[in-house]
Amino acid sequence: MTTLTERSGATRSDDLELAGLLLATLPRLGKMAMHASGEQGPMSANRAGVMWQLRERAMRSGDLAQRCAMTAPALTELVDSLTRDGLTRRLEDSNDRRVVLVELTARGRHELDRYRDYMKHRVANVLVRLSAEKRARLRAALTDLHDAIEAITKETANVR
Repeated sequence: MTTLTERSGATRSDDLELAGLLLATLPRLGKMAMHASGEQGPMSANRAGVMWQLRERAMRSGDLAQRCAMTAPALTELVDSLTRDGLTRRLEDSNDRRVVLVELTARGRHELDRYRDYMKHRVANVLVRLSAEKRARLRAALTDLHDAIEAITKETANVR
């Protein structure tokens, strides 16, 4: 298997084309899944996106805004709403009391799990249009992609 460092200087045009296809497909799949049934989902994609970023650890508001590609005022408004609904809470950073962290609550985790299950069903309704053979090939390719991402994550963690 070729490592990231071996490939980084020589990205082939077909790799770039494939990357573009993947990046174009994922948001469309998400939008299609949200609207496939015409029903209202358990929460908005923006709320789920913010909550997804918080699933592993509490974050500073500025870092969260950057990861969610949101302005600070837009994120503050969204976090205020999530906090009112009991899905997130604000905490003081024990290392710097001036810093406010946003954390997912147990209820927030539960709602995020519900949203993920909802989206899995919606995406499955799209995937059923592919033949069993194509779904098997897609599963194998996505498994390989997931494994490659995990390997890069481990390589990066070991460098730090």
